[in-house]
Parts: sequence; C-alpha cells; structure tokens
Amino acid sequence: MLTLEHLEKTFLKGTPDAHKALDGIDLTLSDGEFVTVIGSNGAGKSTLFGAIGGSFRCDRGRILLDDKDITCLPEHKRAGAIARIFQDPMKGTAPELSVEENIALAYTRSSKRLCSFALNRSIKTKIRDALAALGMGLEDRMNTKIGLLSGGQRQAVTLLMATISTPKLLLLDEHTAALDPVTAEKVLTLTRDIVSDGHITTMMITHNISSALSLGTRTLMLEQGKIVLDLSGAQREALDVVGLMDMYRNKRGQELDNDRMLLS
Repeated sequence: MLTLEHLEKTFLKGTPDAHKALDGIDLTLSDGEFVTVIGSNGAGKSTLFGAIGGSFRCDRGRILLDDKDITCLPEHKRAGAIARIFQDPMKGTAPELSVEENIALAYTRSSKRLCSFALNRSIKTKIRDALAALGMGLEDRMNTKIGLLSGGQRQAVTLLMATISTPKLLLLDEHTAALDPVTAEKVLTLTRDIVSDGHITTMMITHNISSALSLGTRTLMLEQGKIVLDLSGAQREALDVVGLMDMYRNKRGQELDNDRMLLS
C-alpha cells in the first residue's frame, strides 16, 4: 500500500551545518495497517512524514502509494490521498469559519466539488451525524467559529476533517501532544475508532511509549534517520515500556536518553 525505498534527505547539504535527517529508510505498509512511530528529538520522525506528504523532495529514494510512484508529486497533488494532522490543533483549519464550514471545505476539497457552501441537505446531515459520533456535543455547535472551541474539540474536528472522505494514508504528527492527558486520551480513543471503522492506513508519531505499544498494529523506532526497531505481532504484544527500553539497550548498546519519551 505504502512503499518507501531507501529514502535519504540531508538538510543544508554542503555546509558545516549539514544534517542527514533520513538515512536509507526502507518501509512497506499493508492496507489498513496502523503504525506508531517513536524516537528521540531529531530522530527523523517529522522529516519522514514531510517526505511522505510531499513537503520537500528527498535526495534519493522512491515513494509509492498503491503502487503509484508519487516521489516527484507536489504536496498539493498528494493531499487528496494523504491526510496529515499536526500537533497544533489550529493548523489546517480556518479559525474564523464555523465548524460546519471547516468540515464542508474539507469534504468538498476531497470530493472535488465546485462550491463548498452549496452543500445539499444529505451532505449537511452527514456532517452533523459525523460530529454527533464524536460524542462531544459538537453537532449542536455547528455554527460556532472553530477558533472558539477547546483544543481537544478542535483536534477532534480536525481528525474528522481529515477522514470524512477516507484518505489512502493518514499521518498523525503528535496530534495529541498539545492536549492535557484526559483530553489526549479521548482524542486517541476517537482516533482508534475512526481508523478502525474506516480501515485507514495510518502512521502516528508519539512520544508516549505506552501509547505507541498499545495503539495500532506495529511500532517503529527511529534514530538518526534510520529505523532501528520494527515491532509487530506477538513480539510487540509482549512488550511494555521497560521491555522496549531493554530491547533498545541490547540492540544499540546504550540507554534511551530522551526525557520526553521516558516521562510521557
């Protein structure tokens, strides 16, 4: 479904500050697979998502989605197939537009309709039903400006916007990191339900090792632009946070040193 072949990316190449952010990434995701991605700061997690989403061109390698080579496809032409949600709940939304208008824009953009504000009643009903399914009472706040919602409500709406027309690939770039623990857990539950119901192929960056091991079907750890652990099946199910740290120590010969990961 998604295939990455030897992706390499160096920023500031040819300068004293050159940084190799991706160093030979090879990865294949099956249709409907839910992969969590962990790693210390600067490991290459967001750079990997940027490469997949088309934010920049890699120096080397290929990206295939459903066997179609999208390596040279610009970001806006990938947007119909690849949805991405960021840490900032306001990113990707228009704060002065209402909840309904934001979702309508996302729906019409993905369905290539000409006018987002000429939605028929059935589409409006679909939006209302989708909001009701979030369990946050947002179906009664459809005319509220999205900028007036709480962070958790905004992120829930952003998740709905990204998936109301099922993407081929969903990229979640620490989408709960800015939320308090209780709200983050609610958004993660919504994420799991939406991804499962839609059978959406998903990659999720998180610093929370426990969440990384409990959500989805597979866990990757990145370090210095390389995949150093690829865990799935019974091996992953048997691991807890301490077990993963021990596995990392045995494989890399050093301690995991990222406080944010260890304290999440």
